Amino acid sequence: MAIRAARRLGGVILAAMTLIPLGVSAQTASKVPVPVVIVVDVQAALQQSTAAKAVRAQRDQFVQTYQAEMEAARKSLKEAEAELLKQKAALPADAWQAKARTFEQQVYEFNQRFQKSNQAVEKSFRAAMGDLSQALAQVTEEVAGEMGANLVLHKMQVFLHDPRMEVTHTVIERLNRRFPSVTFPPPVEEGATAPKPQPKKK
Repeated sequence: MAIRAARRLGGVILAAMTLIPLGVSAQTASKVPVPVVIVVDVQAALQQSTAAKAVRAQRDQFVQTYQAEMEAARKSLKEAEAELLKQKAALPADAWQAKARTFEQQVYEFNQRFQKSNQAVEKSFRAAMGDLSQALAQVTEEVAGEMGANLVLHKMQVFLHDPRMEVTHTVIERLNRRFPSVTFPPPVEEGATAPKPQPKKK
């Protein structure tokens, strides 16, 4: 019985020792502040805030504008392809092959423009959302300071928590007041010297 008790006691001592980092005295460890925790649903803030909705709306406007341009170009290519097929029987083989290569180059350039347009829009979207994320971090820090919190957890990292710890609504309200909008940089396609024109607002 004494041996078992000693083993249990040894286990308790070992467990207690593991709570204190090596090289840190118990006195130093006691100075660590008691955690005051708040929880923020970052994903909800980046979806529901006024600025986030505006950023997505601007992205959608650019996408719709580019899609209209690409659809017009696609229709023109289809017409050119149909005309090229009609000419195959009437043109010498070399002449037709030359036209076919020209058409293939046009198709390649069309695909490149489509890809670059999408990439430019997504790059601007990421830049705007990056600015919004920084604004969210600033607002969250302010709210935490006002509430005396010294630890902020992302809601996705928390399995269970007291609902009173969550301050997402407060953070979103503050974010809407302080940062009702963020700049959506005009998309610039790779290799272009000027940004695409802003789409017309509906």
